[in-house]
Amino acid sequence: LSAVRYTGVSGTPFRQEQHRRAVPPGQEETVTMTVTYAEYGPHVGDQDALKLTAAGVVEETGQVVAKELRVRLHAPELTLTLLAPAVVGQETPVQVVFQNPLPETLSGATLRMEGAGISCPKPFQM
Repeated sequence: LSAVRYTGVSGTPFRQEQHRRAVPPGQEETVTMTVTYAEYGPHVGDQDALKLTAAGVVEETGQVVAKELRVRLHAPELTLTLLAPAVVGQETPVQVVFQNPLPETLSGATLRMEGAGISCPKPFQM
């Protein structure tokens, strides 16, 4: 498992597992891997993805099988709600909701609203 930059360049793998299985004819074998934010968080940036590479070797024939999966990490959405009717030339209260999905506190964020008719966007420190 490694991080993949938005440019497509892979980082150094930060987790590797090796499993040995005997699979009877016509049967499937499942291997599960759980990756926590604490494990992958230090390796990914804002626009990165995770790349999982699985490879197997059939001992009897030496045949190699491999598969790669890229997992795009999605940022949570902002929810915007008008709290009163919007009237030209008047201030309009807006509610912005952001839910932190991470197991750690976020700090130092700035909210900045832009749009038609907003002449001087004012950053709001959070």
